[in-house]
Amino acid sequence: MPNLPDEPSIYPYSARLTVPARGLIVFAPHPDDEILGCGGLLANCLQAGLPVNVVVLTSGDQGGDASVREAESVAAARALAAGSGRAAALPEFWRLPDRGVSADEALVARMAAAIADSGADWVLAPSPYEVHPDHRSASLAASQAFVRALGAEAAARLAYYEVGHPLFANLLVDITACLPRKRAAIDCFESQLAQQAYGEQLLALNRFRSYTLGPNVSHAEAYQVVAAGDMAGGVRSVVSGDAERIRRRLGLD
Repeated sequence: MPNLPDEPSIYPYSARLTVPARGLIVFAPHPDDEILGCGGLLANCLQAGLPVNVVVLTSGDQGGDASVREAESVAAARALAAGSGRAAALPEFWRLPDRGVSADEALVARMAAAIADSGADWVLAPSPYEVHPDHRSASLAASQAFVRALGAEAAARLAYYEVGHPLFANLLVDITACLPRKRAAIDCFESQLAQQAYGEQLLALNRFRSYTLGPNVSHAEAYQVVAAGDMAGGVRSVVSGDAERIRRRLGLD
């Protein structure tokens, strides 16, 4: 029987409240992904005084009225910041075609410019393992933009978040204290909650992510964090690294 790694080398057994960043920028494919995927981390970072920028790529018009969805996203940003003593991180809307996001040069260049203009050194984007095509395209484009904008910065990090598919987590964020604010922000997306219980589903995922964190943590968000130096091959590098870790975990190497 091969010597298998112990549990904390496979999955985090501790959680953070924030991240060691000078600022964060979040790329969300649709209005609500920024809250469902990383609303707890954003709430914690806002409370800690970290600058947060949010870019919503589409207005989600394939899933509802675009103006309604954008208004819900703005209301959610305010709900997330409520009581923190900090200004809300109001989203910027790029209004790309819903279900038509393409990881082309135009989007990569625009994302890279947004990263540089924000001054952020942590970039949050959907996981490449997501199901929705806009999520996967946003992941590919943000990964390339991250390398272009921050690839020379040793402290820069790309953090993938999960919405529609679990990822290979190497960072857990304790959102227990800010859970009421995340719930309140999710509740702002009335048009989407009328179609599907997204809030219930994502908060259930957050509940599950606390599995290794003990009784004092009720909910956590999971991220896959990649250093700039490990992104030379873009998403291909990330996926290859995941495959290697799985082989080691199973003792196949």
